[in-house]
Formats: sequence, structure tokens, C-alpha cells
Amino acid sequence: MSTVFVKKRRELEARLQQFALALHPDKTRLIEFGRYAADRRARRGGRRPETFDFLGFTHSSGKARSGNFLLIRQTSRKRLKAKLAVVKHELMRRRHLSIKRQGR
Repeated sequence: MSTVFVKKRRELEARLQQFALALHPDKTRLIEFGRYAADRRARRGGRRPETFDFLGFTHSSGKARSGNFLLIRQTSRKRLKAKLAVVKHELMRRRHLSIKRQGR
């Protein structure tokens, strides 16, 4: 692990402690992400930059139509599937009701 990474991690841990938060050691890792990540990975023969989930969203790198870097946030697949399951359950529960009552 590089000394820069260790220093940045300590800074982040100190910042999170101000809000009574902590990093989980098994869930925290360093990934290449940002404006130049795609170019760097392409030069090394790698695929597109990794994505990560944070606060219910999947964050990924992209490009705008102008070619500029774009941070893309999509609802996390895990969260979306859970919400769709809840909606499906509720629809199944109400399917015997009249359409008017279902809408209400």
C-alpha cells in the first residue's frame, strides 16, 4: 500500500469520525475512478473504470456528448430490486379490489 494512500485513508477516517461514522475494513478499497481513469486503463489494456455503490446509488464514469467527463449516478440494483419486490407484493395484495379502490 502506498504512503499516499495510507495518508489519504487516515484523513478520510478523521473526517468521518467528526460525523460519528467509520470505514468498514472489508468494504473499503481503492479503485481508479475519475476524469482520466478510462484513458489510463485503456493505455494499460484494461476495460472501463470500475463502479462503486454508495448511499443507494451506483456511481460510474461516463462522457457527455461534448466529450467531457461525467459522473453517472444510478439507483443501486440491489435497492431497485428490493423496491420493485415491495411494489409487486402490494399489487398482489390489492388485485382482488376494484380498479377504483386500487387507484385510491
